[in-house]
Amino acid sequence: MPRRRVTSSLFGPLVALILCFTPLSTIATRQTPEATPVPSASQEPVIFFAADGMRPDLLEKYAADGALPTFADLIETGIHGDNGLLQAFPPNTGVGWATLATGTWPGEHGSTNNTFHRSGEADFAASTSFATPGVLQADTLAQAAERAGKTVVAVEWPGARGLDPALQGPVVDYRSFYSDRGVLTTVDLPGQPGGAEQFGVSYQRVDLEPAADWTNVPESFSPAMQQQLLQTSTAFPEENNFDRAYDLYIYDSTDDGAVNYDNVLVVPALAGGGASPVPAAKDGADSVADLAAGEWQDVKVELAGERVGQTAGFYLKAIEIAPDLSRLQIYYTSVARSNATYLGCTYQPGCAEATGFEETLNADFASSTAADFAPLEAGLVDEETYVEQGLLWREVHHAYLRFITEELGVAPDLLLLGTPITDEFSHQFLGLVSETDIDGDPNPFYDDLNADGTVDNRVAEREGFIQSAYQEADATIALARTLLGSDATVFATADHGFAPAYYAVNPGLVLQQAGVVDSEQTGNCRLSPPIESTSATPVDSETPPAGPKAKACWAGGTAQIYLNIVDRDPTGSVPEEEYEAVRDQIVQAFESVTDPANPDKTVVERVFKKEELRDVDGTDALHPSRSGDLVVVLRPPYQFDAATPGELIAPSQFFGQHGYLPDLVAPDANINLHGAFVASGEGIVQSEQPLP
Repeated sequence: MPRRRVTSSLFGPLVALILCFTPLSTIATRQTPEATPVPSASQEPVIFFAADGMRPDLLEKYAADGALPTFADLIETGIHGDNGLLQAFPPNTGVGWATLATGTWPGEHGSTNNTFHRSGEADFAASTSFATPGVLQADTLAQAAERAGKTVVAVEWPGARGLDPALQGPVVDYRSFYSDRGVLTTVDLPGQPGGAEQFGVSYQRVDLEPAADWTNVPESFSPAMQQQLLQTSTAFPEENNFDRAYDLYIYDSTDDGAVNYDNVLVVPALAGGGASPVPAAKDGADSVADLAAGEWQDVKVELAGERVGQTAGFYLKAIEIAPDLSRLQIYYTSVARSNATYLGCTYQPGCAEATGFEETLNADFASSTAADFAPLEAGLVDEETYVEQGLLWREVHHAYLRFITEELGVAPDLLLLGTPITDEFSHQFLGLVSETDIDGDPNPFYDDLNADGTVDNRVAEREGFIQSAYQEADATIALARTLLGSDATVFATADHGFAPAYYAVNPGLVLQQAGVVDSEQTGNCRLSPPIESTSATPVDSETPPAGPKAKACWAGGTAQIYLNIVDRDPTGSVPEEEYEAVRDQIVQAFESVTDPANPDKTVVERVFKKEELRDVDGTDALHPSRSGDLVVVLRPPYQFDAATPGELIAPSQFFGQHGYLPDLVAPDANINLHGAFVASGEGIVQSEQPLP
């Protein structure tokens, strides 16, 4: 059974962080009068670091094993939470990062999940992302610091680019995508093309042909072969990119008297760009990559439309080149452009424009990328390729941080710094290395990706993948300390913890089977077709048509159910007097969910009515217009993301999740929803008295 332990919430640590800035002390004290202030305010810079999904138990384990020297030093010289800190509910990305940024619960800052609805909006189909500009309704530490005259830098801190008012210091926040991604292969891959179609990635099954009409290419000691890789634009607006093609020249570079193909030369097949590219000569002098098996290459491209003249990039990897060319597999990532702003810059004219600071990052440094679940879950790439792409994040973003501090000379008083890799690798591998579930029963996916009884013998490798993500976090905070100085005060934490998860529950089907809606909701926060009226009363053409009674918005282990209420929602279909009856109907439906394959398992842990969200494990999740009328919380290993249409419960294609009750801790089942918390520096006081 899960072991629940009460630890410090994040408010005490965040108050200590705020008090590191002298001008902010009175603000912090006024907002949190019960907090214990630090004895003196530090004038040294502050690093506020968060690794997405970093668990306190794994952090301390890896540090004790010597794998995380920076965190080990922080723990030794500073303080750390007793099993980290208790995050907000639900402990998901869209909630946790906002809670860290503001020091308030979602009931105040307003980001109630990764995706949510705002009751009373004109369109019941509308949804809001946690990354929507201006979504936060509470002040942030970064904004307060800038008002106090402090210099703020934010690198990979989710949501920093969307603050209102906007930050004036350098901000690097994720990336925008302009193309598909996929694989070119000469062999039939298992499960294709179905897997690729399900995940929206490209599967290009081709046969090779003799190379012809090439110039300026390396000598091939076996007859050179060729093919063409296609890259489809997904840009919005669509004129911002165009479909691209790359000619592949496959050759044998070894003069050993044997057939030994070992390299692929990649040349753009189109020239001119824009809306009217033209075929280009197959000229090796124009190559953008020359790949041996296992190698990666960053490829820069120029965008079009309103982005004309701006740089983006993607990566190529030769996953496999069989010496006899019986197998060839080339992987390409999405064309992506790093999102960045520096609105207060003065180092050169136009630096605040997209063609200034942002363009420099994209043109002069490696292309922004991180782990991409879709090609892996679709079955197009192997786990090593997925991990390698994820770890490329370090090269890119460490270079960005060096450029900002060393070349531009920005000296941040507050550095907001994050990394996504801990979350990404935990999603993919945690359930594959966990022997039992929360009830102590065997996990059918433990070291068995397909749960078919065939052992993968990859536990050590997958545990190593997770550890490598924590090591990347350690290296990132080490770089920040090097750049800002050893006297910098450091707060290192996380937006949530993690649990193994491998079954997906379909909330839209639950609502349909309960008779609340006519048809299954097919997408997150989307509408199912409305229940048709049986009234003979003529419909007023000026009145919006009634919508469905309810919809679900979910992330991880939590779904918010929003009712469509007459006089509250413009397309309301649930009269106010029926509100409680409909809620009770939905509560009963979710509480009755059982897993046909595991009928004795508890699937739904708790269903909250909206008014009960004021205290969820000591956190305040009640927002007047953004919280669901009902909130459903599942029990691991069940979760809501990527459910199979038409099936109530089906296996997931990833194996770790968050978004459960925030104080859920079950060490024997490898479950810990707490976020890590470590702090060290001049402004940090060691004490036996727990933080409030």
